[in-house]
Amino acid sequence: MGGKPNRAGQYIYFCLALLVFVSACSLLPESARRRELRELMARGNSALAKSEFRASLRAFENVLELTQDQPPADAAIYGVGLVYAHPKNPERDRQQAMASFNRVITKFPQSAWAAPAQIWVDVLNEAERSKREIEKSKQVIEKSRHEIEKNRLAVEESKHEIEKARLELEKSKQEIEKSKQMIEKSRQVDMEIEQKRRARRK
Repeated sequence: MGGKPNRAGQYIYFCLALLVFVSACSLLPESARRRELRELMARGNSALAKSEFRASLRAFENVLELTQDQPPADAAIYGVGLVYAHPKNPERDRQQAMASFNRVITKFPQSAWAAPAQIWVDVLNEAERSKREIEKSKQVIEKSRHEIEKNRLAVEESKHEIEKARLELEKSKQEIEKSKQMIEKSRQVDMEIEQKRRARRK
């Protein structure tokens, strides 16, 4: 009788050992997956810090493929947004960055990355508004420049017209003066003729 409980105890220990072994076996792939995700995230962040944008993007996209919208997908999507928003990135894309940050906000509202993503959305929107305002100001300045040039040409043309009128006036004055001299000369000739006529009568 004493052997039965012993056997039962051994069976229980065996079952527990088997359960622990199976659990450990199932945890090993999960542990390896987590390690791989950590390494990919570290690689993505490191590449981003070195301005290696394509390598960074590849690492974050690999994380997304492995996570299927489960954490750390939120951090990876945020990283993708940073890559596209980075001012030194020659393939910078505001729309892609906005889409990534908005995806973090909507899909992972409780994530630690949701608040920074919202800040980025606000900053990018403000930058776009400023860009539009600057463009509008440039157009106004360009229009003003054209108006100033138009006015300058009009003033220049007016100066030419005034100069032309002045020359015409000067010419007219000279002609009037010439006419006066001719009249005066003619008057003197008439006076001389009249004097000669009177002298003959005497």
